[in-house]
Amino acid sequence: MHKSSKNINIFTTRKKYKSLFKFRKSNLRNSNKRIFKFQIKYKIMLLIFVIFVQNHCNYYSKKLLNYYYTTRLQKIREWNRPYDESNLVTFEDKINWIAMHDVTKLKGKCADKILLHQYSKRILKKDICNKILKIYEDPFKINITELPEQFVLKTNHGSGFNIIVYNKTELDINWAKQQLYDWLQIDYGKNNAEFHYSFIKRKVFAEEYIGKQLNNYKFFCYNGEPKFVLLYKKVDGIEYRTFLDINWNRLDFHCISFPHPTEVYPKPINYELMKEYSRKLAKPFKLVRVDLYENNGEIRLGELTFTPFNSHIICSKQEHNIELGKYLKLF
Repeated sequence: MHKSSKNINIFTTRKKYKSLFKFRKSNLRNSNKRIFKFQIKYKIMLLIFVIFVQNHCNYYSKKLLNYYYTTRLQKIREWNRPYDESNLVTFEDKINWIAMHDVTKLKGKCADKILLHQYSKRILKKDICNKILKIYEDPFKINITELPEQFVLKTNHGSGFNIIVYNKTELDINWAKQQLYDWLQIDYGKNNAEFHYSFIKRKVFAEEYIGKQLNNYKFFCYNGEPKFVLLYKKVDGIEYRTFLDINWNRLDFHCISFPHPTEVYPKPINYELMKEYSRKLAKPFKLVRVDLYENNGEIRLGELTFTPFNSHIICSKQEHNIELGKYLKLF
């Protein structure tokens, strides 16, 4: 009797566990179905969101590109310059195309004279820019007592916004502060249709002064490769400009309004290293001019220029403009 009762209990227990297992299995199946349905709904919603964002971004991207195109084209007409997008041959035309169609935040960061230090350090593994002494959000907070006798005051967002201080005791600091403040109010990118400058958060900084007789080597880099060099050299207070090919052969490309020497100046000692630096810094860009100085054998990076001369005619002869532009590939 006891044994039979025990068997019945075992049978009943098995039946209960079997029933419980079926119940759990059924619940698990239903739960998986709910999870699967949720995942499908989630993926559909995510896809709709992605499509919405892409369309939204495409709309504003097209709107922005249209703004770049129409604004730059208006500037070209104001400058009374020709431009035919169906026949991009000259260097001038290709600069204009890039200014309209190839505006990136990376260019803005590299054109920023403060952030350029970070780019140099990341690409070259060292900062070869001139030393920054102080950065100011507000130019009226400049404390001239903490600066050396000679320095340069600059804004970081344009070209030509510089005050060279040869002797700080002779500087009218109130005038300098007001001048820097006025420069900060200028949207250089919009005013000059060099739109990458508009990405820059405008600031003022003091930079070390490295002299006024230094040679300036401007490497024109096309599609990441240096092709030409424009040498700025001062002799007896007169600045000469000479175009050379990358092998340091003088070219008969005459820059308008600047004297041109008849002699070929000696190649700088660190020329090969300059080419290497230019190549590395220019790698991400279709076109960039890498401006380098040589200071007592030390290479300094002045700036990266993405719209050389803002496309204003560079050479006095059209065939030279064509020659200067033919190696630049846009597509």
